[in-house]
Parts: sequence; C-alpha cells; structure tokens
Amino acid sequence: MKDFSKIGFSSRSTSSRADKRGGFSDKTYRRERDPRSPRDNRSERGSDRSSDIQPVRLITTKSGVSERVMHEEQCRVLEKCGSCPTLDISYKSQLMQKTADLKSRVQKAGSDFSTVVIKDCVESEDRLGYRHNVKLVVSERMSFGGRSSQKEGTKRWIDLGFYRQSLNEVVDIGRCPIQSNTMNDIMGWLRTGIRLHNVSVYTLKNKTGLLQNVVIRTSRHTRQAILIFIVTKADLATLRPLARDIAEKYMNVQGIYMQVVTPGRSAQNEDEKINDNLTLIVGQDLLEEKFGNFVFKFSAASFMSINPIITNRIYSRIEELLELTGKETVVDLYSGAGGISLTLAQSAREVIGIDHSTSSIKDALRNAKINEVKNVDFYEGKVDEVLQKLNAEKRLQKADVVILNPARSGCEGKTIEHAVALEPKTIVYLSTFFDILFRDLKSFKKAGYEPTIFEPFDTAPGTNNYEVLCYLTKK
Repeated sequence: MKDFSKIGFSSRSTSSRADKRGGFSDKTYRRERDPRSPRDNRSERGSDRSSDIQPVRLITTKSGVSERVMHEEQCRVLEKCGSCPTLDISYKSQLMQKTADLKSRVQKAGSDFSTVVIKDCVESEDRLGYRHNVKLVVSERMSFGGRSSQKEGTKRWIDLGFYRQSLNEVVDIGRCPIQSNTMNDIMGWLRTGIRLHNVSVYTLKNKTGLLQNVVIRTSRHTRQAILIFIVTKADLATLRPLARDIAEKYMNVQGIYMQVVTPGRSAQNEDEKINDNLTLIVGQDLLEEKFGNFVFKFSAASFMSINPIITNRIYSRIEELLELTGKETVVDLYSGAGGISLTLAQSAREVIGIDHSTSSIKDALRNAKINEVKNVDFYEGKVDEVLQKLNAEKRLQKADVVILNPARSGCEGKTIEHAVALEPKTIVYLSTFFDILFRDLKSFKKAGYEPTIFEPFDTAPGTNNYEVLCYLTKK
C-alpha cells in the first residue's frame, strides 16, 4: 500500500497519476481571476521549490490519538468546501480511520454482528482524480469594477460547486483535485460559457432563473463526457447555443441533455429520479467504460459509479469470494447496467438481473450483447414484484447466490422475503448507507443468514464515504 504522507503537492497539482495519461491542459481555458479571491502569491515564492516550507498540522483520530501529518495543500478551498475533510492527511491514515469507523458502527449496531470479521479498508489506486460523476450547484454573484458602482462597471461571476449550509452559499470548487482532468477542463470553460451566453441562474432568494444544476459524467477508460443541465423550465432556445459551443470546444463530449426539475423538490426524490425525462440537446447518448475484460456503455439516465477503478475491484472481490464452479444460478438484485451480472456470468451457469430502471435494463441488455454474454437475463420492474412473478411462472424458484446492491432506501417491499425464499447458500450485500444496511442485515439474520465478513472499499478517498461488502452464509 502506498503511503502518500511524504509526498508534497503544490497548490497547482490537481490530477492523479492515472489522470495524467491525457485530457485537456488547464492552460487552454483559464478562468478570469475573481477580484474577491485571495491574491495569488505564487510568484512571490520564487522558483526554488526546495525552499518551500510544507506546513504541518495536528489531527486527532476518532480513537483520541493525536498525529502530526503533512498538510499537502492540494485544494485551495479545502476548509471552506468541507466535502473532503481528510484529503490533506496521509492516505494510510485515511484507510485506518475508515476501518476504525466501520468497526465502531458495527459495535453500535448490536450483538447481531459480534462475530463478524471486519477486513481492512481496501485502497483506491487513484487517490486524486478518481471522481468521474458529479452534480454541481450553479450560482451567480456580481462584483463592481474599481470604486464605481455604476451598471457598466459590474461583472457577473458564475460559481460551480456545492452548497454549504453553514455558510449559506455555494462554494466554487475551482479545479477540484479529486475530479478527473476532463471534468475540470469542462467546468473551467462552462463558468465562462454560462456568462457569455447570458444563461440565467436560478436562485432561492429571487425564485427566478433557468439553470439550477449541472451533472457531469466522464469515462476513465475513454475520457468521454456527458453533461446534463438541470433547469426550471424547458428552454432549448437558450441552452442550445451554449451546448453547441461546449461540444465544439471539447470533442470528447458525447452528448448534452436538459432535464426539467421543479425547484424545491426533496433531495431524496431528486437523487432517485435525477435522470428522468431527459431531452437531448446536442450529440448522442452512451458513455463507454471498461470493467475488467468487459466494455460497458452507459446511457445518461443509468446509474454510474463515481470511482470506476475501485468498482472494478469490488466486482473482482465478489467473484473471488463466491468461488463459482459453473453450476450455480446467481440472482443480481438492483443490477443496474449489469456490471456484477456480466462479471459473474463468466463463472456461473446462469445469471438473472433485476432492476426498476428502464434505462439501466436497456443498457444491461446492450452490454450483454456487446460482450457476447449469453447466459444472463435481465428483467425490469420493482424487485419484489419481479421476483414474485418469476416464481409464479416457475422461471426462478431456487438460486445458489443472491447479490443485492440497493439504493439509499434499501430493500423495498417484500424483497428480503422473496430473496430468502430462493434458499440461496450465499448472499452478498453492498451498501454505503449504514442505517439501512444494518436494518436489512438484521432481517436476513432472522431468516437464517449469518453475516460473516464485512469488507470496506475506499470509493471516495479524502472523504468520509466508503462502500461495504457484506458476505452472508446460510446457518
């Protein structure tokens, strides 16, 4: 495991080792300097980097132990943004903290999990530049030139970032070090493009404006990109010139979409239905990614992980734990675009995938055809209802393995009941939502399935987020 604690990053270092393979240079489109931002004093430091003094800060871990760590200064808005509270500490310490956090959560969850073996957190190969999927809040503000407050002296600034409730403002993230170079390049010009094309921005204060959010997805394998403009109303006449300009400047942008979302809709519903009713403005659908030996194509409306490289490791780990012999029937619930299904189809007799998303099932069927995998079937609908229907039709009455990777709400309806009725020997449950995870695992334990292994994967280095693989066996 590589320890990044002794590596010094300058304030201009914004990409991971893997991301330096390509992408646009940040010198191509440089954002105009905001007069409100602190003065850039890099020129005052001189050219001798060896004379730079790297600051050291003292942190206290959750176990109460103080540790001196090098403050690597990869992000200029680290404290203000708050999205990556551990980005500037050693990566070894980050992994240790996440392992300790999982152990603490398991202990608090009760005696049902007292015998579970908790593995060390699995590292991400990319510590920086790993993020390939982000939803940004769009904000605007005005500044005045010089001492004049006349209208002709005003300048409009566009911010792309995250809303910080404690500050009651949107924090512009600049060139975010955890995002891919492709994503940062597009964001850099997008701030200028929104202003040049006079696209209005929705604000909670005025309750007016068009553009609310921008979703950017990029591929680690091909560096292709898809953008989604989330707006308050359908206004193609305003958005199309901006979209065409972006597509002309960035040839790797596959398509740009518009999605109308009513302002003020609850965050939970918005996350669950983020890509409903998409309208293509320019370009085409489908983003190509690669997991293992398989090529996957994702439409804009399908779920896509933020960290493809650690996702691939999770798929491989599941295959390793199951030790399939080619005689098993595997049921993949909440299968998405078929990542786990196709991975396990290499070693299983047959795989059945179920998901409620129409676009995900279409992508899964397409991906199976592209990769010439013939021993897998996919079904669309609510998971519990599809399981009941397949059982009634005698299409699926028994299974050897059941995989579950549900959304934040966990297993819906009678999913657990129908999954247990298949009498699988092994159940694998993936989740990042711990309250729901422990709730569902307790239900499985009552049904006779014992959690034996918890293994965390660092899906988001620098943040407090990670995904847990839970391995359950029948008593």
